[in-house]
Amino acid sequence: MKAKIILLFFIAVAALLFSSCSDSDNGGKQDVEESDEIYTNKWIFERMRALYLWNDKLPTKTNYDYPTESFFYGLLYKWRDREGDRFSWIEEDDSNKTKTLYAKVDLGFDYYPFSYFPDENTQNSSLGFFVTSVNKGSDAEAKGVRRGQIIYKVNNVDVNYDNYLAILNDLSSFTLSVYNNETGKKETLPLMQANGKKISPVAISKVIESSAGKIGYILYNNFDRGVDDEGSTFEYDIELMESIRALGDVKEFILDLRYNPGGYLTSAINLASALVPNRDTKKLFIKEEYNSYFQDSIIKRWGPDAVNSYFLDKAYETNVDIPRLNLSRLHIIASENTASASEVIINGLEPYMKINILGQTTKGKDKASMTVKANDERIKYKLQPLISRLSNSKGEGNYIYGYKPTQGYEFSELEELFYTVYADSYDEYGKPITVKCPVLDRWKAPIPSLGDASEPLLAATIARIIHLPRKKSEEAVGRKSVLVPRIKQDESRFRTIVDQDRFIK
Repeated sequence: MKAKIILLFFIAVAALLFSSCSDSDNGGKQDVEESDEIYTNKWIFERMRALYLWNDKLPTKTNYDYPTESFFYGLLYKWRDREGDRFSWIEEDDSNKTKTLYAKVDLGFDYYPFSYFPDENTQNSSLGFFVTSVNKGSDAEAKGVRRGQIIYKVNNVDVNYDNYLAILNDLSSFTLSVYNNETGKKETLPLMQANGKKISPVAISKVIESSAGKIGYILYNNFDRGVDDEGSTFEYDIELMESIRALGDVKEFILDLRYNPGGYLTSAINLASALVPNRDTKKLFIKEEYNSYFQDSIIKRWGPDAVNSYFLDKAYETNVDIPRLNLSRLHIIASENTASASEVIINGLEPYMKINILGQTTKGKDKASMTVKANDERIKYKLQPLISRLSNSKGEGNYIYGYKPTQGYEFSELEELFYTVYADSYDEYGKPITVKCPVLDRWKAPIPSLGDASEPLLAATIARIIHLPRKKSEEAVGRKSVLVPRIKQDESRFRTIVDQDRFIK
């Protein structure tokens, strides 16, 4: 699934809290002989020393004469280790004036990468993109892109394990070669144009009639509150609240977060406030814990409640009333792409209600990050360091291994749609594991649209609600003794943003 666009304010809190920190080691005086790279690295180190969650693990003596990205990643605590920092990142800042976290072209459809075998006899796995959904009215829809197709070429270039993180980035026009599940054939679709219009994160909102009564269903794809050139409009937060309100008096509620990699913490607070039973704005939703220096500075400036997030009656920074669903339990559809603010919903609501999870184990991002940019033309980078741990009202957090599905309801979308074969692979720590890989020439059935009650994950969730056994997928059909390369995650997709304006009053 492609990286989601997350818009936010320019982060100035570090400058306010740590104005005594200079951007160099010479008392703030610029050395005219100092290279831009060294100058940038010194700025990075000062920002990390002020904000980074593991600032006590930073080196006491630093050599700034390294390529900037290598310098940054060299500072991270147990980088890529599940027990350490898997999620901090750095990237070039295209413009000091931009307010976007990163600007990716909207292609008109969403997708995620996965390993597959074209047929049972192939000895080596391939890599492609599974099309999860297509935006209505997009050129991609007009040119034949459909949910369930597998993209194996972009502009006549094979998708592979070396190029898949970038091959679809920043394209204004492109052709796609796909395995078409509707025809069972390979096709090259006509040249298509990327979308200029941003798509609401509330992809589907509907009421499903069942023997257990009305079931509310929302497919929510990222915690984006809505931003224009002047700052946050909160239009998407408002749309989410109105979508929930329009469901009316539903007996059960399904929140589909299978493609949701996170976003704004304030948007998560809004959503949780609509879902929590017997809402009380004095009750704690989520607490943040920063490094001791940052934590003390926040509390000294704004008081001890500055690190606490409580349930709300009105959507954050708006006058819009938050609806009350008055649920006794919540059903969440999840996947390995469910992360960050999505997991905050689970963690923050668990003390107050029963939560059933269906699908796959979530990503395991239990920490929040902040965008740090420099108002300095010499500095061409922006940072996204982890800055706080998250815990709920019971003091529970540390879900670094993710949230597992309810027993008996762990299954993947791809397994439900394709026959599979066993294959050998390895996990992110190099440990050998056995995985299941789809076989593309063995389609099980037409792939239902998202939101359709027959769509496998939604159907299984409804079956649980009405106390019917779910229809299990077919058994895998064989075993391959070949190694399937591990798909490297683009960790920058999995993030929770700590909003600047929660601190700046």
